[in-house]
Amino acid sequence: MISRPPMAAGLPPSGRPALAAAFLLSSALPFAAHATNGYFSHGYSASQIALGGAGTANPDDALTVAQNPAGLAWVGNRATVGVSVFMPTRDYTASDVGPDAVNGIFQIDPGNRSSKNDIYYLPSVAYSQEIDDVSSWGLAMYGNGGLNTEYTGANSATFGRGLPGFTANCAGTFGGGGNSGADLLGFCGRANSDAGVDLIQLFVQATYARKLTDRISVGFSPILVGQRFKSFGLEAFARFSNRPDKVTGNGLDHSYGGGARIGVLVDLIPGVGFGASYQSRIWTQGFDKYEGLFASQGSFDVPSNWNAGFQLHVAQGHRLLVDFQRIYFSEIDSVGNEFDSNDFVNNCAIPRLLGNSDFSPACLGAGGGPGFGWRDINVYKVGYQAQFGDLKLRAGYSYTKGPIRADQILFNVFATAVPRRHLTGGLSYAMSSKLNLDFGVMYAINHSVTGKNPLSNTDADIVRLLLDGVVGSDTLADSFGADPNDQDIRLRLREIQYSLGFSYRF
Repeated sequence: MISRPPMAAGLPPSGRPALAAAFLLSSALPFAAHATNGYFSHGYSASQIALGGAGTANPDDALTVAQNPAGLAWVGNRATVGVSVFMPTRDYTASDVGPDAVNGIFQIDPGNRSSKNDIYYLPSVAYSQEIDDVSSWGLAMYGNGGLNTEYTGANSATFGRGLPGFTANCAGTFGGGGNSGADLLGFCGRANSDAGVDLIQLFVQATYARKLTDRISVGFSPILVGQRFKSFGLEAFARFSNRPDKVTGNGLDHSYGGGARIGVLVDLIPGVGFGASYQSRIWTQGFDKYEGLFASQGSFDVPSNWNAGFQLHVAQGHRLLVDFQRIYFSEIDSVGNEFDSNDFVNNCAIPRLLGNSDFSPACLGAGGGPGFGWRDINVYKVGYQAQFGDLKLRAGYSYTKGPIRADQILFNVFATAVPRRHLTGGLSYAMSSKLNLDFGVMYAINHSVTGKNPLSNTDADIVRLLLDGVVGSDTLADSFGADPNDQDIRLRLREIQYSLGFSYRF
């Protein structure tokens, strides 16, 4: 039989007002934007974080619903609160082009740049309550990660390198600032030399869970999501959008939507438990202020994902947890669409530079337009817990190949989701029969991804560029793909997270 903690009577349920209040509160809390498994967190409570993010079959506290709503049936009357201090270190290194490079469309000038903002605070809260002997309800609020980068200082970029009379050096990583020297075609953004993006996602999840037998439970959770986003310093790329006024520098924009998660928890045999959960795609409003940046006119839904795991009682007081998670980033156009450099230059950049402002499916903001090119990912998690009286010691490890592909490196300068391996540890201490303290630490081992900037070298000259753009000769059809003389861009990210939580049984 699935184990559960002793419980006492709680307060009467008041789901709808509590959900509304929690959602309003979540909009005001400063959740951090971070990139762990893509932009999904590897764990939501301090105990989950300490166990490597494993917990689909381990209903340890009220935040279990973020991984498996069925676990709430065994949690009882409990409130869980926590806060994490998250410290990411992000940077990119751009090389020079190769010795045989000819001309360039766009090149980030060589050097190493580190992102600002390296300390964030992530609160989480959850509440669960028994309705009767076989059913429970609960409410949880947490952040699912995000993306945040901000490059400041002496960053610069070069447009039209090697094209006499048309070369422009522009301040900012993506050339959003002013120009030094001539800029005959107006490449430079002349607005903001600081460049970055900021995406935050907040989840409010209500849950109903029910025991079907003393070995099986199921759970269902409607989920509300609030997102906010801003970009800045991308003005030089605005002209290559179908909505140039809605690419960057428009301040914070908000988006809301909803979806659902279902789960099941089964005690297979004594000492072996199994859990599985599926979260639907979460449909959200588009970011209206940035419909010229994200593919599909600003759409940024949350991808569907599922997870499954086992809990093994290997000895008295000892548990081994093994989890698997699959995240479908590719189903979201703004995240999954690839950047096809030949299509972008031939069918968007050149026509726009020659004054053609007609809608183009190759430009930013189009349904098939450029995205981050993220692939779907698998995440493997393992955790171990040993109990000694009132003390539980925990350790864990998780691994994922990561969503960023080397051939999609350019746009991911602002989305450095490259960590693969996470080491975790922590403890839990029963301060009384009702109050537990949990602590967890996560270290994402320093990892980097290196790829080519496909716009940094081409054998096309100004005559061929104009010929292709004016008369449609198609002489440049395959001139802008990656080649050995393109510059290399390396993205690197290291993360440390400390989490503290309290769980109180009513």
